[in-house]
Amino acid sequence: MPLWTIGVLVTGRYAMSRAEVAHPTPNSDFWPAQSLDAWRSEPEKSFLAWLAQQRVVGVRQFRDSSRETYAAMFSWWLSVLAAKGLGLLEAAPHDATEFFSASEFEPVSRRRYLQLLDKVYRHLLCVGWTGKNPMTVELLKERELEIALPPGLDDASLTLVIGVLTNIPGWKGARDRCAAALLLGAGLRANELIHLRVGDVTEHYEIPIKPHSIHREHTTLILPDGPWRGWYQAWLAQRRELSIPGEVLCPGTPKGAPYSPSGLFRRVSAWLNPLNEGLPQTGPNLLRNTFARQALTCKRYTPLQVQEFLGHEELRATARHMEALKSTVETGDENLDI
Repeated sequence: MPLWTIGVLVTGRYAMSRAEVAHPTPNSDFWPAQSLDAWRSEPEKSFLAWLAQQRVVGVRQFRDSSRETYAAMFSWWLSVLAAKGLGLLEAAPHDATEFFSASEFEPVSRRRYLQLLDKVYRHLLCVGWTGKNPMTVELLKERELEIALPPGLDDASLTLVIGVLTNIPGWKGARDRCAAALLLGAGLRANELIHLRVGDVTEHYEIPIKPHSIHREHTTLILPDGPWRGWYQAWLAQRRELSIPGEVLCPGTPKGAPYSPSGLFRRVSAWLNPLNEGLPQTGPNLLRNTFARQALTCKRYTPLQVQEFLGHEELRATARHMEALKSTVETGDENLDI
């Protein structure tokens, strides 16, 4: 079955079927990804086994579309090498240069595919290959992409939002304050809050997060500074008093129905209404970024601990928040001490 990928039709030996691309075996030993002979004779199947292994490490999940893209990209690389009469282990740096020069990728796509192939060749080196990684020359050409720093609330804006939440009456106010304690005070993603159940928060305010999407398993906690822990406890008491059915910790209705992602986004946006004109974005992600700032500046936790709270795969993602803090200091907020 031929496969279109990035505008190129891959046919012949390296045209994987959709089933193979979309569903690599979860058992990383099914194909010997640790064997150079397997990579030499059946590189496409070895790649799928290797990709499945990446999904197991750290309980990380890939979207189906990402798995298909990675497998299609690898098959394209194999087909380009095959057209030159070369195998995977025979590629040289000039082959990679020709490949990427002819492809005219957008910068983000180029980096994504270059990193994928680089990881494959670094894996091959780890299992005993004695060749030279053909991606090294192209990697040297890479520059840091200009990615916007993650926006969050400054101290004045955070104080205003806390005031808005404090004045919301009734059960909705108590529920909203608990949701804020988990978004602003613990850095949960929207889908993590939606799936959170009564009892998921430990007596020490730690929150083990199981993956509900592509993100890894991790543990965060409700910060001790600020109103967050008090708001969480107040909602637990009111939730019991109201006898709200079900196990959803912060339901969207008194009957215990969970929020939809769009419903939660609208609710959070309502808290931010007084600030809307000056905000770069609204919604739960702005609150998560604000949590990162609080955790990094409270002098209680290391960047590695904050990385775990946020569930970041790599420390460099957490470092983006540190860069945002430095940018804030440079633009005049001298109260921040990082």
